[in-house]
Amino acid sequence: MFVPDVASNPPFDITRASHVRYRVADLDESLRFYTEVLGFVVSDREGDVAYLRGIEEACHHSVVLTRSSAGPAAECIGMRVRSEADLYRARDHFLTEGGTAEFIDRPFQGPTLLTTFGEGTPPVELVAGMPILPRLLNNFPAQKGGRVLRLDHYQCVVPDVQRTAGQFMALGFRPSKYTTDAETGKLLAIFLARKNNPHDLVMAQAAGPRLHHSAYVVSDFQAMFRAADIAGNLGYGRQVEHGPGRHGPPNGPFLYFRDPDGHRIEFILPPMQFMDPEDRPNTWDSTQAVSLVPWGGGPPQRWREEMTPFAGIESAGGSLARWTSLTDKSAEASAN
Repeated sequence: MFVPDVASNPPFDITRASHVRYRVADLDESLRFYTEVLGFVVSDREGDVAYLRGIEEACHHSVVLTRSSAGPAAECIGMRVRSEADLYRARDHFLTEGGTAEFIDRPFQGPTLLTTFGEGTPPVELVAGMPILPRLLNNFPAQKGGRVLRLDHYQCVVPDVQRTAGQFMALGFRPSKYTTDAETGKLLAIFLARKNNPHDLVMAQAAGPRLHHSAYVVSDFQAMFRAADIAGNLGYGRQVEHGPGRHGPPNGPFLYFRDPDGHRIEFILPPMQFMDPEDRPNTWDSTQAVSLVPWGGGPPQRWREEMTPFAGIESAGGSLARWTSLTDKSAEASAN
């Protein structure tokens, strides 16, 4: 039986999800999709690397696209820490816990530490700061596509959700909701947060680590529909993958896209607050699909199976078929 145990005094201070790094085959094609369809703004481009942000974001980037002939992949997900001193505390913590931690140089970022908890866990890049650029929230002529506002969270699949969730909860991440197997009580998925809404990092059970999606906030349903309409006009209509629909709490309308390399991007509306220490997580078991997705059909099979690998990391343990069968079981139970 999963029992949340959150560190009240974590070893260092992570503040929020920060950025994601994708490898893409054709940088010009990717930029067309991210700017014209989704509505990102290009902060900088240096050769084969482009840095993008949403119109509400002041920090230099929340997406980094790097041209690569090695096939689609994610290099890492990124998290902000409060200060440079937190990076040194983080390095000591990861090494003590048997993980990895290495300082690396990244353009347009302050001191940066690349970390993992070891096999089966996603690589996380911790950064203490970025250059500040003007927000474009009120620059209406500069806004395109879905007018994406800001990065909200990532969802990864990992072979052992309970172990990996425990490692991140020891860093102060709080669970806002989680799902367990109705028969065994095993933890299947969990939403973890550091900022004042319900999610920065979501994890589900499957062979991994792999990146299922990165999620971005948009202002309203019209922004979702506008992005989908423009996708259709520009030849990306079949890359509108799933939705619009609604997840259960927190205020979960969604629409999923696939970029030209297959990386999955979710649009969501501004989530509810989840910030008070006495606020308790929502809990479900694997038969309660009506709570997880209150209306509409289930996701297509590729949404359940196709995910972005992390560069240079082989998927380990778990079973994607197991995750899929539990999803199907949940849907069947709710239908009955």
